[in-house]
Amino acid sequence: MRAIILAAGEGSRLRPFTADRPKPMVRVANKPIAQYAVEALVAQGVQDITFVVGYQKEKVQSHFHDGRRFGARISYAFQPVLSGTADALLAAPRPAGPFLVLGADNLVDATLVKRVLSAPGEGPALAVHASADQGRYGVVTVEGDRVLAIEEKPAQPRSRWVSTGVYRLTPSDYDRLQALRAKGATGLPDLVEGLLDAGVPVEAVRTDDLWADAVYPWDLLRVQAEVVRRQGVVATPVLPNVEVEAGVMVGEETAIGPWSTLARNTSVGSNVVIGGHCTLENCIVGDDVQIGPYSYLKNTILGAGAIVGPRFTAVSGPCEPRTADGHHRLDDFGSVVGHDARVQASVTLAPGTILGNRVRVALGKTLSGTIEDGANVV
Repeated sequence: MRAIILAAGEGSRLRPFTADRPKPMVRVANKPIAQYAVEALVAQGVQDITFVVGYQKEKVQSHFHDGRRFGARISYAFQPVLSGTADALLAAPRPAGPFLVLGADNLVDATLVKRVLSAPGEGPALAVHASADQGRYGVVTVEGDRVLAIEEKPAQPRSRWVSTGVYRLTPSDYDRLQALRAKGATGLPDLVEGLLDAGVPVEAVRTDDLWADAVYPWDLLRVQAEVVRRQGVVATPVLPNVEVEAGVMVGEETAIGPWSTLARNTSVGSNVVIGGHCTLENCIVGDDVQIGPYSYLKNTILGAGAIVGPRFTAVSGPCEPRTADGHHRLDDFGSVVGHDARVQASVTLAPGTILGNRVRVALGKTLSGTIEDGANVV
């Protein structure tokens, strides 16, 4: 069995974190999102994997290489124009036998992969997951164990089931997609519709296993909490004079000062320095970050290479952060600090503040709103 992982897209709504890396390489719980798919496949004996890459492709290739480190055999195909999942799949060589297709921007676990592999019959199958937010996904109408219809991001969903983007397909399905693409099809939902129109049954694999998608930066915190809830943490680090609660991940070569607290659902990357008397709760801290002493962060994400000075405060609460596609009302969120930002001492960020990559903030500022990449706040 071969798997094809679609990893060509950018994920623009996750900016600033996708300005210098594709969405599949954004880290959650100290791993790139795409790594969860690779590990889930290998755990179920699927070792032959093709990544379809495009935007910032070298970031995917430099992390996974030939796959040996992950127990896999990984090859790469290139999607030159990001024109949809149909072109992405067709960029990969035609498999000789049944194969799996996964989107690299969704977290999945081995149990979900196993369910799809074990679906009855040998024809096409699609994993579907119950969701209360169907408007963000392809909504799947299901009857028994069969897919009846799929509708992309409908205004009035007719089903609670959404597509996970995890498919089992056959070489003939690949051929059918080529024919549909020639008629204007752009996505894999078009393939499902084409199969149904041709009378080909599509198995609906209902699952409540780990499947999580981050669309906006604050979604990363929800996804990380779900990973911790489903998979737990291998080991809670023991650090002298540091309080570490359950569900905390700490990377290698990281130093944390005395009398600091790492509270629930917090991940700290590698080569990080956190000063003494700091509190971090429900946070994501990237690699090579420095946090000055007496800092307080809640529900906040710090991108790789960010440096924040002493007495940095990221307040969490109700807010309406602004992204390129509008404002978003959140009940309780802190801030986003982009990659390689530099924030001097005694800076406070109001709930919903987004600092872009390489932003520079002067001493003692209190900020809110969205600060674009490269800006200087003096």
